[in-house]
Amino acid sequence: MYSTHIKNLPEEIQRLFLKLLPHKDLMNVILVCKSWMEMGQDPALWSSFLVKVNTKMHIQKLRIPRLQKIQRIRLCWKLEGGYNQHQSDLQQPGVLRDLFHAISVIPSVSEINGIWTYNLRSLEPRLLASVMSRLKKLSFGRELTKDQIDSIMSVVAEEYTEVEEINVDFSSYGFSPDSYLFAAAATNVKKLTMFAPLGFGKEFLAFFKMMKENNRCLKKITIFFADHNLLANIEPDILGTALNSLEDVHIDGPSHGAGLRVLEQVTNILNKLVKDESKLKRLKLRFLTSDDMKNLNPELVRQAQKKVGKIYDIDKCSEYVEGVEDNEEEDDHSFGDNI
Repeated sequence: MYSTHIKNLPEEIQRLFLKLLPHKDLMNVILVCKSWMEMGQDPALWSSFLVKVNTKMHIQKLRIPRLQKIQRIRLCWKLEGGYNQHQSDLQQPGVLRDLFHAISVIPSVSEINGIWTYNLRSLEPRLLASVMSRLKKLSFGRELTKDQIDSIMSVVAEEYTEVEEINVDFSSYGFSPDSYLFAAAATNVKKLTMFAPLGFGKEFLAFFKMMKENNRCLKKITIFFADHNLLANIEPDILGTALNSLEDVHIDGPSHGAGLRVLEQVTNILNKLVKDESKLKRLKLRFLTSDDMKNLNPELVRQAQKKVGKIYDIDKCSEYVEGVEDNEEEDDHSFGDNI
C-alpha cells in the first residue's frame, strides 16, 4: 500500500489540515518543525481565535503578527463592586488608550466582549469611533459623552459601515446625539432598539423624516417609551410611510389611551400596510388599549392582521379580544343556522 508522510504533501494541502485544527492543537502543531511554524503564522488560520485581554500586559497579544486578522476580543469584565469598578488595570485612562490604539490597527475586529462594562469617556472621540464603528453591534448610554456619540454616529452614517445593530438607552442620562447624525446612522443599520424618555422628540422627528425619504438599510425597529408616546407629534403620513418601509416593527409603552392623533397615525399605518408596496411582515403596537382597538376600523384591522398577525398586546386588550371572539362565535352560529 502506498503511503506518504504529511510533510511530503503540497504546502497548500498541509495548510488545509492546519486550518481544520482547533486553535489549542494548532498552537502545539506549530512547535513541531520550522515549516509548520512558518505556515502557522498565517493570520487567516487565527481569524476566529478569541483573544482574551485581562490586564495591561495582555495588550501585547494584539501586536502578534499571526493575530492581525482576529474578529473577536474579550476584555476582563469582573467588577469589584458597582459599575466600572474593575479589578483590571485596563480601566486606567492611559492603559485604555493603549488598548484602543492596539485594536484600531486590526480592522477585522467586529466584536469586543465586555467593552460596555468600562468607562470610555476618557477616550478621544475619533479614536473611539475608529474602533466602535467596526463592531457589528453598538450600545449607547451613560458610558459615552455627546462628542463621542456624535463622532461614532458620523462614521456609522457613511455609506459602507460594518455596524448592523444599534441599541440606544437615553432614559436618564441628560444628553442626546445630534439629530441629523442620529437619523443618518440609524437608517444605515439593519436593526435599531431605543428606550426613549421625554425630551427625545426632535431626534424622533428627524429619524422618521429621513426614514421616509431614504431608508437605506433599516429592517427592524423596537421602541420603548418611558413616559408617553413620543410619536404623537409626528405627521401620520411621515410615520406611516416610514414604518411601512421596514419589515419588523415593535413599539411599546404606557397604555394611557392613544388619543385621536395617535389613532389617526395607526389608521395611516394600517392603510399603507394593506397595500402591496408595504414591506411590513410583523407589526406590534403594544401601547394600544381595548378602547383604542374599538375605535379603529374593524375591517382595516382584520386585513392588516391577515398580513402581519396580531398588532396589539393581548393582555392590554383583553376586553377587545373577548369582544372579537364573541362576534366570531355569533357569526359561526349565524352561518350554521343558514345551512
